[in-house]
Amino acid sequence: MKKLLLVIAVAASSMTANAQIAIENSKFFDNWYAGIGGGVSAPMTCDPMFPLNAMGNITVGKRISPIFALEAEGSALFGSHFAGNRHVGISAHGNYNAFRSIVVGVNGVTNLSNLFGGYNGTPRTMEVGLVTGANWIHGFIPNVSDRTNNYLGAKTALAIDFNLGSSKASTIRVEPGVMWNLTKPGNSYGNLAFNRKGALISFDVKYIYNFKTSNGTHHFKSYDVGAMMSEIDRLNTELAKKPKEVEVIKEVPVEKIVEKPVTIEKTIVKETQLAPVVIFQLGKSVIDASQKPSVAMIAKYMQNHPTSKVLINGYASPEGNPEVNQKLSDARAKAVYDMLVNVYKISPDRLTHKGLGVTDELFDENDWNRVAVFIEQSK
Repeated sequence: MKKLLLVIAVAASSMTANAQIAIENSKFFDNWYAGIGGGVSAPMTCDPMFPLNAMGNITVGKRISPIFALEAEGSALFGSHFAGNRHVGISAHGNYNAFRSIVVGVNGVTNLSNLFGGYNGTPRTMEVGLVTGANWIHGFIPNVSDRTNNYLGAKTALAIDFNLGSSKASTIRVEPGVMWNLTKPGNSYGNLAFNRKGALISFDVKYIYNFKTSNGTHHFKSYDVGAMMSEIDRLNTELAKKPKEVEVIKEVPVEKIVEKPVTIEKTIVKETQLAPVVIFQLGKSVIDASQKPSVAMIAKYMQNHPTSKVLINGYASPEGNPEVNQKLSDARAKAVYDMLVNVYKISPDRLTHKGLGVTDELFDENDWNRVAVFIEQSK
């Protein structure tokens, strides 16, 4: 129990240390991988001559998070070498067979390196994981009905991953483990048990290809929320130094009617720039997860001030074609407008959005001018 509590405490401290790291949401077809491999297996009973049998396998899996993955695996075991009629290994019978058995199962893979060391946005060159799973075993035994030669099995293994290249698209996995036959041989009355007489020790090497994801990489993408919030605070401070209010006086002349004086209607519109801004990536109009808190702040402000009306101005940095940048600024303002209306249920008649094209005047750095800003309007 003390050891279990120690492991939980270490995991909790690791998650606390990485509490400022946010993982970008992935789509269903993101973070899939496929692998092919081979190796050797032998009975755990260590019978005379300790027979080694070849094995091959294929794997298809999906990483649910940087810590956990779910995979389907199919394996084929070739050859057999048993002592007399003793029941050893998965295909337990006193025969010599060229094709021994097939194993089909589902495994869960826990990345221990990320669990205890945190995930910094890129897979490590070397990572260690734990593989556990359940499977169905079918043995090929001469003169024995196939219907009586199906078993329930399990797998426990250590996954030692070597992630290759700068993109980490390829992985070499070294996987020592144990393949268990839970129903027989050696388990009386068909009871399920982890019995070494029905187990094989295995050593497997796999090549795994990690398919490219929608974020442009072959792995999960993370954000340092703490650093981004600090950058947003700094930008907001810089914006606060600029003039906040602009008074626009509109003079509307009225035609003089006989013996009636000329009247002038004055409408004073006050425009106040609110502090939060939404920063976009180069050439993009999609709101990143790191920028959504700024939109949430505006939504909260408008909920607290039911009479407020807000103009959303979208901008683009000077790079590229002016016509493309104009459309990009329109799309950025519209993306923020849509989130406020559809996600936070702000009434559309309280919002106006407009793309103002290219600017290099909001900030000294061009990268910071790819923004949407919020202007509160009142009369």
